[in-house]
Amino acid sequence: MVRYSFPVRLFHSLLHAGLSRRSGCPYYFHIISGSRIIAVMFTAFGGVAIVLAAAGIYGVMSFSVSQRTQEFGIRMALGAGFGRILGMVMKQGSRQVLLGMFIGFGLALAAVGREAITNMLYEISALDPLTYLAVFALVTVISLAAVLVPAWRATRVDPIVALRAE
Repeated sequence: MVRYSFPVRLFHSLLHAGLSRRSGCPYYFHIISGSRIIAVMFTAFGGVAIVLAAAGIYGVMSFSVSQRTQEFGIRMALGAGFGRILGMVMKQGSRQVLLGMFIGFGLALAAVGREAITNMLYEISALDPLTYLAVFALVTVISLAAVLVPAWRATRVDPIVALRAE
């Protein structure tokens, strides 16, 4: 049980009177509206999702590169250049990213028909191609940046050290 001596009703009435006098709007519009809370939450969750996706892609590609260190060493010892190794790793990562994006695009189109998704959109169609293109471009840039780091590390493998390992 919590006890307090602060008069909550007095505070509530002062807050209501003070804020509603300023602009003529009820005080709850000054705090935050329900649809704005939903928009902020979806934006925050979307940001967390893109960071987690980039970290996951980076982790998978980093593990793949570390498992293939000897292969890259042999290829470089036989004459494969910087661009060839970088291209191999980027190609592998790009395939995984595109597969995930097409699966996500299919799931997004399946969700468009749901009334709950359509009701949450404000001044935008559920099938707006510009939005889908912008999301596709953003995810592509972020995921390719996450693939580029392990690919760059794969090109820095010393062939002698890679051949001596294990």
